[in-house]
Amino acid sequence: MGLFDISVSGLLTNQTSINTTSHNIANANVEGYSRQRASQEPRLPQFIGGNYLGTGVEVATIKRIFEATEQLELQATTSSFYSYDTYLDQAKRLDGLLADSDSGVNSAIQNFFTALQGVVNDPASIPARQVMISEGEMMISRFELVYNQLESQNNEINTNIYSIAEEISSLATSIANLNNQIAGSAGSPPPDLLDKRDLQITRLSELVSVQTIQQEDGNLNVFIGTGQALVIGSFSSAVEGRLDPADPRSMRLYLASGNSSIDVTQNIVGGELGGLLKVRDELLEPAFNTLGRIAIGIADNFNAQHQLGMDLNNQLGGNFFVDINDPAIQARRVISSTANAGSSVATLTIDDPNVLVDTNYQMYLSAGNFQLVDLRDNSVVASFAQPASPASVTMPTLGFTINFLSGAAVDGDSFKIQPTRNFSQDFTMAITTPEQIAAASPIRAEQLISNVGSGSVTGIQVFDTTTAAFTTVPDSLTPPIRIEFGAVAGEFSIYDMTTGTPVLMAGGLTGYVPNQDNDMLALAGAPFDTYGYEITLNGDPQAGDSFDISYNFNGVGNNANVSLLGELQFAKTLDNGNSNYQQAFGRIVSHIGVSTHSAEIKRDAAETLMFQAKERKMSTSGVNLDEEAANLIKFQQAYEASAQVIAVARTLFQTVLDSVR
Repeated sequence: MGLFDISVSGLLTNQTSINTTSHNIANANVEGYSRQRASQEPRLPQFIGGNYLGTGVEVATIKRIFEATEQLELQATTSSFYSYDTYLDQAKRLDGLLADSDSGVNSAIQNFFTALQGVVNDPASIPARQVMISEGEMMISRFELVYNQLESQNNEINTNIYSIAEEISSLATSIANLNNQIAGSAGSPPPDLLDKRDLQITRLSELVSVQTIQQEDGNLNVFIGTGQALVIGSFSSAVEGRLDPADPRSMRLYLASGNSSIDVTQNIVGGELGGLLKVRDELLEPAFNTLGRIAIGIADNFNAQHQLGMDLNNQLGGNFFVDINDPAIQARRVISSTANAGSSVATLTIDDPNVLVDTNYQMYLSAGNFQLVDLRDNSVVASFAQPASPASVTMPTLGFTINFLSGAAVDGDSFKIQPTRNFSQDFTMAITTPEQIAAASPIRAEQLISNVGSGSVTGIQVFDTTTAAFTTVPDSLTPPIRIEFGAVAGEFSIYDMTTGTPVLMAGGLTGYVPNQDNDMLALAGAPFDTYGYEITLNGDPQAGDSFDISYNFNGVGNNANVSLLGELQFAKTLDNGNSNYQQAFGRIVSHIGVSTHSAEIKRDAAETLMFQAKERKMSTSGVNLDEEAANLIKFQQAYEASAQVIAVARTLFQTVLDSVR
């Protein structure tokens, strides 16, 4: 009977090995499958006749061939690759949009200023003026087109973030259920369930960075991002994508468990989710802000200079583009969180586009003080006590003023501050007809034909048309003046020419230096230096030489102001005096191009590392069909040999029976 029992144990054990080998062969092409081995070991021997006699063989365990370190390496490299791959895909799209001459804004800016030169060449031409207006509208349309494309990409990113969050939650539930089955299994953990769990975790690492900790009971705790618990044993949390209460255009991520949830947006890294968040923060939002900042610079600079000119209707120039501080636009720059308990209403005024930067801010009230946080690096850039409304807080280094119009905030209230993000959408034309282009200077300077000296007008500068000199009587200069030189060298007088008859306003003024530029109203001092304009004379005027300064009525051929408007194209009015409009746009194009190239290099490197990690894992855990075929023959022969031993045992047993009959 001992021989029979030993033979049966060999038969059953080798049958199990054959089954396990067959299982390996059947699952050779199944993703995530780890080959299994039936571990054979001798049974406990029996002590008989002073010796230990063997009792056969048994299967100790069926285990998978698996290295935990290789799985961890695969998780890390997979997360890294999918992060860079997602980032690269979005960055390429953004780079193509901004760098394309047909869709970028630089060519539109160039076309607008080229059309402006047509008005410089012929300031009285209605067709030239109409072309300038049309190109201005085209430039605005280009800004709006790029903004809409950026907004479309932003919406797609939000949708993807929401979908990925749902998939992460589904995977977390599945992993928790597998934990429950594995921990509740009798004996050693089921290899197929372990493989299934690892496969789910590998898929999870494609979506977000994953860390795992193995527990003694077989459970695998899963953490995402920078250590946020997603699965603990058989319990899982959900990742939820929700619109930011302080910015409905932005999606944030929350880790929810039961009735509580915490914002983990800043903690999420790696995987597709990390790549999407990174491209949104590093590329997309700066692109929005740069685009808006350039539009603000163009509108503000152009409006300021345009207001210093005179149009074909002899009226002072107004805004060429929309006022950057239109009340409705100011209101859209500050977004109150829907979670605010207070009633504070705030707006934002742009003071100096030259110092604006490509960032958004978060303002929140804590212990009675407002903290203003730069969202690029989460640094606090300003702190101030809550003022009583209405009040304004000016921040010269940031280029804007926050206006508290009404109500009051309570601790915990927050506001999203977006100085430039949306102006590309708000950018519009203010003038509607060619005649409204203020191409001419509103000041005319004439030297009398009776002059005998070499004095001449070398410059007319208008820097403020809101003074009494321009506003007392519409479409005129109050007063028109005459600058007349006396017999004493360097001495001059100023007369009021309102009635055509000279009326002395100030005489015996000194300081004129022959044959160099002299700012005459500055030399005259108050009140002349507050008129809002300046007349520059050069040469050597003689006694009695006079220069009449008046309103440039019907000066349709004058191009002084439109020439100054044209100079704005190359003026470094952005980035603290370091960039003109096209250079500022070129900076963001260059930044995105460099980021795209860098991401491509990193993606390729990460792909190589991920492939190598997969190969290492496959070399350990993958099914080798040649090896399995050899094992199948080996176990088959052992099975057949055990069967033959059974036949021998049967014959021997029959012989014993026959011998006692």
